[in-house]
Amino acid sequence: MARSQTRLLLVVTAIGLAIAAASVVAVVLLMQSGPPTLSDEPEWLELRIAGSLGESPGSEALLVDPVDMPPLVTELSRSIRDAAADDEIAGLYLKLGATNLGWANTDELRRAILDFQAAGKPCVAWTEQLTTKDYLLASACETVHLAPAGAVLVTGLATTRMYYAETFERYGVSANFEHVGDFKSAVEPYERTGPSPAAQEANDFLLDGLYGVLVDGIAEGRKVERSVAEGWLNDPPITPDAALAAGMVDHLSYADEAKASLGDDVDTRGQKAWLRDRRQAWKSGAKKVAVIYTEGAIIDGSSSQDMFGSRYIGHRTVVSQLRKARKDDDVAAVVLRVSSPGGSGSASDAIWREVVRTRDEKPVVVSMGDYAASGGYYISMAANHIYAEPGTLTGSIGVFGGKMNLAGVYQDFGVHLHTDQRGDYANLLSGTSDFSEAERVKFKAFLAGFYDIFITKAAEGRDMDKEALHAVAQGRVWTGAQALDKGLVDELGGLDDAIAKAASLASVEDYGIQRIPERKGLIDQLMEELGNTGDDEESVQSALPDSALAGVAAAQLSALPAGARTSLAGLSRLERVLGGNGVAAMLPGDLDLQ
Repeated sequence: MARSQTRLLLVVTAIGLAIAAASVVAVVLLMQSGPPTLSDEPEWLELRIAGSLGESPGSEALLVDPVDMPPLVTELSRSIRDAAADDEIAGLYLKLGATNLGWANTDELRRAILDFQAAGKPCVAWTEQLTTKDYLLASACETVHLAPAGAVLVTGLATTRMYYAETFERYGVSANFEHVGDFKSAVEPYERTGPSPAAQEANDFLLDGLYGVLVDGIAEGRKVERSVAEGWLNDPPITPDAALAAGMVDHLSYADEAKASLGDDVDTRGQKAWLRDRRQAWKSGAKKVAVIYTEGAIIDGSSSQDMFGSRYIGHRTVVSQLRKARKDDDVAAVVLRVSSPGGSGSASDAIWREVVRTRDEKPVVVSMGDYAASGGYYISMAANHIYAEPGTLTGSIGVFGGKMNLAGVYQDFGVHLHTDQRGDYANLLSGTSDFSEAERVKFKAFLAGFYDIFITKAAEGRDMDKEALHAVAQGRVWTGAQALDKGLVDELGGLDDAIAKAASLASVEDYGIQRIPERKGLIDQLMEELGNTGDDEESVQSALPDSALAGVAAAQLSALPAGARTSLAGLSRLERVLGGNGVAAMLPGDLDLQ
């Protein structure tokens, strides 16, 4: 009863705040003198690409109307393409800043800018700093302005992987893991102090692929020879003056100067108003293409977010979303937007099954984001058509599993362990003992069985011979461009391409986009919470995971060095993923590509 009263109080309070906010807006509107003045001249669209840009919608708004929420990455790319087709938009002015964009999302935005200019409209970019990834995006614009005192750090690519074997040894922890696939290196950080030869070979090939995409993209954007672009990366101009002299940028300008360069009589249309109009337009249509967003590691249960800010894809949530889309007569086709390094094998298989059931009734197209690897590839492989970006990390078709033996930790605290068992393998997954040789063989056979299921279903989904699929599997990670060459995806492209393909397969032309989950304001969130009984398969839980790390306060975590937070977050994800059945289909947890 007390909980219901608390929920009701929250809803009433929120309604009161919303009414008050609406009243303020009404007063401001009434105080405006006369109708707004509309320019007869075409406008430039002004967009800001900076900060933390979301990959998938969530319930992050308070009193903000969902149509005014910060843009998703894919909304920005779609809005740029819409502007290219709008006669009232004459050009694009981009204000670029540091972002959290991955390589695939950078590809998606960059291609939208190129499409805009292919429509015969100019794009001008201004930025205060240039990192490698920022520059790949900026170079798509025909004119690039850099602040006179800006930072230039266009230095190439690097991967960093952390290895914990020595740390575990110091604290009496022993890692007991097995994997299937010569290149399935996700367990190596817990058992080694450096990469195996196979892992190093795969990482070099992956890095070479991404580096090629980077160099080619910069050369294309700046209209220089490939050797020139590579020279900028190998001997980077490190100051604004040097970047200008090298031809990396066109002007050194302050923001007001860059905007003034558009023309004396140029008006700009703001991002907020433009997105509000586009969001309304995207929804309209006789039929719907449902876009279901899956972001994060895949786990058994409901989708959630942990204390580190990491998102998790719960199989019950996604299965429910697919089922509803399948049963909705207004939904003509489904696009599954996958941005996941993988996770639980059993959860991935449950989502795969629901994709198959949906595909049997209406088209399902996959759009891969920054990651769609291992379990992320598993949930994608049954689709009618798969799109990846050139910089998407995908494949990694393999599995691993195991346990951590914490007996040494207990002993250091004076805890004595005594175990009795009945059955030769009763202690197989015990967290206080190492695998015996017989147990290791038994567990490896368990993983091998799941791997066989994985490659069999992948071969069926890709219409490939099983042996041919196995040859490009074995845990190897590919870029999207490499995956296309290996037959693991169908085309290079982004979410817009996937939506258009899904509509085409469904033979519909008049359609709107239904994003799942929807972005909700505070009122909707609280009303949903009021009606939530706690067993809703679609509910997005924000509670901390039930793990050994659950008691660590968020404030304490924020005080830790970034590397320590990354390590703890990786261990937390591993614990959640392996918590179901001990089988994981997942990328290496600390693959940090910068």
